[in-house]
Amino acid sequence: MLFAPVLQEVAARMAGAPSDAGTDPVQRAYRLRDAVELVRPDWVVTHHDPGAEAGAVRAAGDGVELVDVVLARRAPVAELVELVEVLVALYPDTVIAASITGPAGMAAALEDGPDGASVDLLDCGDVLAELVSAYVGAGARRVLVWEPEVPADAAAEVTSAHTSIVRRLDLLGVPGVLCGGSGIDSGGYWAHALRGTGRQAILVPTEGFARGSAGCFAELWRSWNVPDAQHPGVVLTDGPVPPDCDMGLLSAAGARQAHGREGR
Repeated sequence: MLFAPVLQEVAARMAGAPSDAGTDPVQRAYRLRDAVELVRPDWVVTHHDPGAEAGAVRAAGDGVELVDVVLARRAPVAELVELVEVLVALYPDTVIAASITGPAGMAAALEDGPDGASVDLLDCGDVLAELVSAYVGAGARRVLVWEPEVPADAAAEVTSAHTSIVRRLDLLGVPGVLCGGSGIDSGGYWAHALRGTGRQAILVPTEGFARGSAGCFAELWRSWNVPDAQHPGVVLTDGPVPPDCDMGLLSAAGARQAHGREGR
């Protein structure tokens, strides 16, 4: 069993910096070091930012078609690709897991923007597949694809939009984990992480690390370490662990007894 929480907010707290303090990739990577040392995650998750890709599209300007946008060359995504490179240099023996927003999440972020323009889900999938290549080229060894829940009548269309991403991951030989989007067919992904369940993965609520909820994560961890229990392949948090979390709980998670670390 592997543990891969999103530590960006905790890292900012430990560095005494605002959670949104700058996008400099070197600073972000070095801020993560203390949090990584505390928790000792099996995968270092780069970030969680559902609006990053939409921000890169807007940075390209109104006259550029979505399919012509190279996300990896536009802020803030360009800095996130560089963040992967820096983290790979800092942790050469640890899996660096890059995050992307899925097609449905990206489309929703674009439609919620100032222009409110409707976008094609398949186009989102195509440009995200190119971003996957950029992250893997920077050294990412896993890719997390974050999706919101989607209406049942849209699930088939969203699943089709993931085809480009799944094919690119397969071509590159990098496992991908779909996080969320319970109605989406995730057959092409190595794992599908959902709250309370999932295939080869599980999402645990970040509230489990809040002060006063000491039993939540501890009980889950104990249940997963019972002999002959069915263990999820990787345990992820369903978003960034909040900066006001109980640091003692995170430290306890860091001191957990390892179970099945072959995924490193």
